[in-house]
Amino acid sequence: MQEILSKKNLGERIKSLRKEKLHSQSFVADLLQLSRSNYSQIELGNQYPTFSTLHTLSRYYNKSYDWLLHGASTAGDEENRDNDVPVLVQDLEISLKNFAKSLRELESEMQIIKKTIVAIG
Repeated sequence: MQEILSKKNLGERIKSLRKEKLHSQSFVADLLQLSRSNYSQIELGNQYPTFSTLHTLSRYYNKSYDWLLHGASTAGDEENRDNDVPVLVQDLEISLKNFAKSLRELESEMQIIKKTIVAIG
């Protein structure tokens, strides 16, 4: 029974953060790269979020893992946020590299489509 309560409490905390920002479930689900249904199950307390989901939520809402998981923050949370800048920069660099790769792949796919259209036409 404790497991169900902890999932429910975690889901309620995540839901309260979303509502504070006036975001829809769809918006947050897109941010997390989840289906809206999957995200809804997390908020309802029917499923635990993955580490990746917790990590993204923690960064997006600027909350500690302790707060997300237990509803309490540790004393060093404020100091740790100052040390997160290099990690944030690194995360951004990785995201930009992945985005650039996706754009290159999309460009390649578009060239194939154009060639196919020309061949058919």
